[in-house]
Amino acid sequence: MAVDMEFCLLGPLVVRCGAIAVPVPRGKQRAVLAALLLSANKPVRIDGLAEALWGAEPPRSARVTLANYVKRLRGAFGDDGRDRLRTMPQGYLIEVGASELDVFRFETLTATARAAARDGSWAQASKRAQGALSLWRGQPLADVESEALAQREVPRLAGLRLQALETRLDADLHLGGHADVIPELRHLADSYPLHENLTALLMLALYRAGRQAEAQAVYRQMRHVLNEELGTEPGREIRELHRKILTADPALTLPAPQAGGHRHLRVVPREFPAAGTAGRCRTGRYPRRRAPGPPGG
Repeated sequence: MAVDMEFCLLGPLVVRCGAIAVPVPRGKQRAVLAALLLSANKPVRIDGLAEALWGAEPPRSARVTLANYVKRLRGAFGDDGRDRLRTMPQGYLIEVGASELDVFRFETLTATARAAARDGSWAQASKRAQGALSLWRGQPLADVESEALAQREVPRLAGLRLQALETRLDADLHLGGHADVIPELRHLADSYPLHENLTALLMLALYRAGRQAEAQAVYRQMRHVLNEELGTEPGREIRELHRKILTADPALTLPAPQAGGHRHLRVVPREFPAAGTAGRCRTGRYPRRRAPGPPGG
């Protein structure tokens, strides 16, 4: 491909060629591009594209209409449009570089953040997770008119975002940011009352901030919700954390600060949901949705 482009799906769909915005008309043409980008560098069958645009009962003219949409997209991409958006035996393929699609960059940064956390490199884990989260501009596919894509892809992407948030919050706790992350963790724990890891992070943050009674109250609230909604008890790990908080176990003491010290925490916008497979709790159920809190954290 001769020209580098930028494709953004983590919010309203945006296409840029350098500093120039590439116009993509609203409606089904935009849905075609989104469907291709979500399977970038892989062939997408015509019947799959038709389902994304028209659901289970596409019109008889679907194949011809799709060909026209693809032709217009190639024209919008300029001279390398045909090389980038290729016709395959049973469908179409869009070729996108690793740095050209925000979803690719987000997934890469999230994976490297989680790897850094596993290695105990908490400053790197926090930085990379925050870099991944900064790519989000709002609700994924916000202006793409496709119910099929919204139902399939938005929960998946939002679940990945929740994983990145957990990684960043865990890293910030290791870096001594317990007081800073409490408001954000409260919001997340309220939004996902059955998500035990988020509750555990909030309990630990409160304990390290000298708020032991509040940490115990958070545990009791989660236990009540689990009993009421699922008829189960909290898992072993969070029960053990609660026991350590009750006994003021020295193991919960924050380790000595790492080189570089603690940074001021940046805020991640909340104007979009953060639900999906990453939000599943220990029981395998999806967390109950709550009304979103105010932006910030």
